Amino acid sequence: MKFNRPSRRLLLVAGVAAVGVLVWQAFAAFHKPAHPPVQETPVTIGTVKRADVPLQLDALGTVTPRATVTVKTQVSGTLEAVLVKEGQRVKAGQPIARIDSRALRAQLLEAQGTLEHDEALLANARADLKRYETLIDGGSISRQTLDTQRATLRQYQGTVKADQGSVANLRVQVSYCDIAAPMDGAIGLLSTDAGNYVTTSDTTGIATITSDSPTTVVYALPEDRMGDVVDAFRDKGALPVDIFARDKRTVLDHATLAAIDNQADTTTGTVKLKASAPNANGRLFPNRFVNVRMTVGTLHDALTVPTVAIQHGASGDFVLTLANTDVTKGAGKVALRRVTAGVSYNDATVIEQGDLKAGDAIVLDGADKLDDGSGVKIVRN
Repeated sequence: MKFNRPSRRLLLVAGVAAVGVLVWQAFAAFHKPAHPPVQETPVTIGTVKRADVPLQLDALGTVTPRATVTVKTQVSGTLEAVLVKEGQRVKAGQPIARIDSRALRAQLLEAQGTLEHDEALLANARADLKRYETLIDGGSISRQTLDTQRATLRQYQGTVKADQGSVANLRVQVSYCDIAAPMDGAIGLLSTDAGNYVTTSDTTGIATITSDSPTTVVYALPEDRMGDVVDAFRDKGALPVDIFARDKRTVLDHATLAAIDNQADTTTGTVKLKASAPNANGRLFPNRFVNVRMTVGTLHDALTVPTVAIQHGASGDFVLTLANTDVTKGAGKVALRRVTAGVSYNDATVIEQGDLKAGDAIVLDGADKLDDGSGVKIVRN
């Protein structure tokens, strides 16, 4: 077959192009860049340890004073003076306020005068009865006169007793004008000021006194944890209770378990407990909300990990471990281990279930970006 000149020229161009493509492919394959190195995430590692861990229960509590008294007047009158300052601490029997007692003292003086008058009549009747008893034997008076005198004597005796009761009642009324603290405690804000007319029907009273040193804290625990609490309370007596502020770090006081309620709350499924705290520094204000941590026992030789090592996923909690050989090299791949976390104490958490043993290396910081088999580089051990 013969080709004309244009056909030969076209075939030549196609051949040159094919050769160029083959050469380019060979060149590209020869000079292809290597795969980039696997990115290693910098991490901090810790160690699985065995330790004795206190078994502690946390709850929200309320500071409840041992006693709260509303100081009210027991007589009506003008509040003459308030003898304490708001917020002042008082002792039992210390004067708090004074009511104007002039009217009551005048009534007392009148009652005392009536008593003296009736006592004089009683003495005269008693003397007359003696004389009548000597005259009856001589026939100088009749039996009726003697009986009448005896009745008159008993009448005066009753009158004197009534007068004595009136005097005693008015003395009590006068004593009510000097209002004293019924117990040790702290005075709250005053409800009224000197110069106001106060009555026995006032519901707010003059002030309130709270017995806050020592004080109590009432809190509730789930009923399914009460078995451990009751057993420990029966075996050990007063259990230690630490009281914290809202941040759960600032310790307000150290208390002891004083009492357990005799029934559970059916609406919440909890049981109330009461702890007694000395409150020597006065930081436990009545009705203040606090965090309570009660120690009921100790878990001996428990498997623990730093709390920050525990990650939370859709399938449950897990930790990321690193082989000891990789720890020695300073880099390697992590393995994911499913765990069941238990109680926590300080910065450690007990592992109740999981494929871990003491001495295993686990990832602390940087674990949130990792998965099973991820490469890591240890920056701090």
